[in-house]
Amino acid sequence: MLRASSAQASLGDQVAVFIDLENLALGAGENLPGQADPIPYKALELLCRDYGNASIRRAYADWSRPEFAKHQHNLAQNGITLIQVTKFGAQQKNAADILMAVDAMEALITHPDVGTFMLVAGDGDYTPLVQRLREFGKRVVGVGTKASASARLVAVCSEYKYWGTIVAAVNPEVRAEVGANFDIADVQRLVTEAMEESPDASATGSWLKSKMLALDPSFDERNYGSKSFRVLLSRLPSLVEVRRDRSSSDMLVTLVGSRSGAKATQQRGQNGDKNT
Repeated sequence: MLRASSAQASLGDQVAVFIDLENLALGAGENLPGQADPIPYKALELLCRDYGNASIRRAYADWSRPEFAKHQHNLAQNGITLIQVTKFGAQQKNAADILMAVDAMEALITHPDVGTFMLVAGDGDYTPLVQRLREFGKRVVGVGTKASASARLVAVCSEYKYWGTIVAAVNPEVRAEVGANFDIADVQRLVTEAMEESPDASATGSWLKSKMLALDPSFDERNYGSKSFRVLLSRLPSLVEVRRDRSSSDMLVTLVGSRSGAKATQQRGQNGDKNT
C-alpha cells in the first residue's frame, strides 16, 4: 500500500486529492505500454484511501477529448469530481495547472482540517504550489510517472509516489516490468547515506525510513518489489544487519561494516599511542 508510517499519517487524517488527469493519462500510457487501462479503478481506489479520509477528490481535464473522457467512469466510481478544463489562447498549456492550483489554495483556506494534499502531477510548474502548502505545515504527497516527473517537483514534496508502482500494487502482471525501472543499488546508497547521519551505530527502522524519505522523497520499498520496508532490508544482508528492538515493536538496523570499521579506528588509535 501507499500508506506512510503511523508517525507521519493516520487513517483519521483529512486528505485532499487533486489529479491533473491529462498529465497522468499521457504519462501512464507511455510508462505502461500495452495495458488496456493504464488508469485502473483499483489504482485510483488505492490512491484515494491510503493516506486517510480523502474528503476532497477532484480530477481536471478537457473531458470532450476521447483520450481523457474514457477514464471518467473509473474516476466517478471512486467519488472523484470531474472538473472541466476549458482552454483558450495562450493559456491552453497551463489551464489545468492554474485551475488545480487555485482550488488547492482555496481548500487550504476553507478546509483547515485537511492535513495532507495529494497532487497527482509531474509538471515542475506545480513546484511553487507545493512549497506554499508546505509553508502552511501541510504534508504534500506527489504522484506521477517516473519518466515524466520533474526532479524539482519531486525534491520539494514530502513524499513522491510513482504511478507505475501504484498500478503494480493492484495488478501483478506489470510488477516485473515496473520493477525493472528501479536499481537496488540506489537503495544501498540511500541506506548508507541515511545511516551515516544516525547518532548511534544502530537506528530504528522507522527512523531510517523517515531519514531516507527526507533524503529522497520518491523512495518507496514497493518500487523494488518489496511488500514492506523490513522485506526490502532483508534483501541487503551484506549491507545491513536487522534485529528486533527489545524495547519496542520496531526493528534495529546496523550497517554490517560499522562495527569492524569502529574496531579498526580504535586499533589505529591504540597503535598510535604506543608509537608516541
